[in-house]
Amino acid sequence: MNARQRNVHIDALRGLAVLLMVLVHAAATWEPQLSGPWLMFGVVVSGAGGLAAPLFAALLGWGLYQRQLLFKQRIWRAACLFGCQGVVNLSAPHLFDPWTPGVLTLLGVLVLLEGVWKQAFQRFENPVKVFAGLGVALVVSTHVLRGIQGPSIWIERVVVADPVEWGQHLVLTGLYPLFPWILFAVFGTAVAACTDEQRAQLLNRTMVFGVGVSSLFLIESWRADVPWALPTGNAYLTFFPANAAFLIAALAGAALLWKMTETIDAFQVLADLGQVSLTVYVVHFLPFAWFHRADELQNWAPILTVLVVVGYTLLWTALGTLWRRKAPGITLERWMRRLEPK
Repeated sequence: MNARQRNVHIDALRGLAVLLMVLVHAAATWEPQLSGPWLMFGVVVSGAGGLAAPLFAALLGWGLYQRQLLFKQRIWRAACLFGCQGVVNLSAPHLFDPWTPGVLTLLGVLVLLEGVWKQAFQRFENPVKVFAGLGVALVVSTHVLRGIQGPSIWIERVVVADPVEWGQHLVLTGLYPLFPWILFAVFGTAVAACTDEQRAQLLNRTMVFGVGVSSLFLIESWRADVPWALPTGNAYLTFFPANAAFLIAALAGAALLWKMTETIDAFQVLADLGQVSLTVYVVHFLPFAWFHRADELQNWAPILTVLVVVGYTLLWTALGTLWRRKAPGITLERWMRRLEPK
């Protein structure tokens, strides 16, 4: 795989990640009341959308391994990501508190702390073994320390009353806390550090292990009559907080999508979208500030809500691609690079 091909595949993966983000946020904004055959739509949105944030963190880890940033450059990038999160929060008051640490806050902290895990991959020769060691340690510690990750209640994970609570949400009890979400950045760094042969080995082993363990959880949930997966609440797999079962399943999903974008040329259609993924991520929230209650006020039927959610996602796929091709200089990515300290 030459450099150009690799970049296209990474851009396509970024495009897929932001596409899934738009989908899950549209569904969370205009919540369709699904039943019967439409329940499968909710399952697909929840499952696929749950991989968006892990992919963003993994791709950040991949990117950080490609270049050694100066301290002032890390500060600049983190500040930009923190600022963008603020815009997102103000645009989506139905989802976030103005000071809620979100996925962009997580990425900013990861930029600041890249040396914490990056050194391990630079010090040891086999990145597959390094990831296996760090991955097992993070998954096991997540299970052992699950009591300190806060309640599985959305409102309690987004509301910020004071700076202390903001710090707690940032590190442990928020939507995307540093622990355990650093795991996905470690995964992306491992992929970047691998040779082609090692990368195939890492992706394949992660998929096989994750699917196997997740299947066991699924069988046990059926036997115990407990939900297998829920965003919040009592289930074997929860997203908020990200428990051990979620980490394993999300790693398998991220590895699968990484493999697919590497090997299936059709995904390259998302490469332009991927080059403006930050811009699309931030801007797609802006209409929510005015229209997040449209489904309630207009009393949308479930089928109409589904069509709006899918249509909004496809709209941003087209707009992002067009934006990259027609106005590449008017993007957050270009602005950040242009003003970044040298």
